[in-house]
Amino acid sequence: MALKTKRRAAELRSVWRQLRERFDTDAIKTEGDQLMPYTLAKGLFWVLAALLLGIVIGWLLRSVAAKRQVARARAHHVDTAELERLRGRVANLEPVVHERDRLKAELEIARATPGAATPIATPTATSTGTSAVQSFANAEQPEIVDVPPSTPSTPDVSAAVAVLGKPVTLDDLKVVEGIGPKIEGLCHGIGIRTWFDLSTTEVSLLRTMLTDAGSRFRAQDPTTWPQQATLLAEGRWVDFKALTDQLSGREASE
Repeated sequence: MALKTKRRAAELRSVWRQLRERFDTDAIKTEGDQLMPYTLAKGLFWVLAALLLGIVIGWLLRSVAAKRQVARARAHHVDTAELERLRGRVANLEPVVHERDRLKAELEIARATPGAATPIATPTATSTGTSAVQSFANAEQPEIVDVPPSTPSTPDVSAAVAVLGKPVTLDDLKVVEGIGPKIEGLCHGIGIRTWFDLSTTEVSLLRTMLTDAGSRFRAQDPTTWPQQATLLAEGRWVDFKALTDQLSGREASE
């Protein structure tokens, strides 16, 4: 009887163990089935979030790059427009230069002809360079007298070193107080290439040139440039140094 009881108890324990193992297996399977959709949904969410973040970052970077390109294009367009405007204004001064050369040629012919008193024709105003041409037209034409022809002589630039303290190149417009490389380029653009050319140029024409070149050149005062150029063309180095020292002292006091 006791043996049967032990066997029966052993069978019950075996059945209980099998039932328990089966129950645990079903529970694990059920939990796995429940976790699978959550895991998939979570992974899909992170993929979509990463995709959205990449789109936003790409849009921001593209916007910054586009703004830089637009700013660069606008700056280039402004520089090009300004350059074209300056070229147009310099080209508009060409009739004034031709008129000035014609008047100089007539003056030389009149001086070379003994007893001739041929009046110099006044230039006609054009639509471009009107202010410079008008200054010629409004100026009172002096009576031409019989004088021997004069041609500009070449000054001894080697003697300028002892007076000015620096070597001087012939017809270098930058030697004139107030003229730098850019203004020298403007002078070359309207036909002023030598000291003699500058000495015979009207101050009104120089002012027109500076005004047409832009606002940064309008502050320059060309009043003494023809006078300085005359001293340079004649090789009067001492007088030129005295004049430039006086101009430098005046600018320092101001």
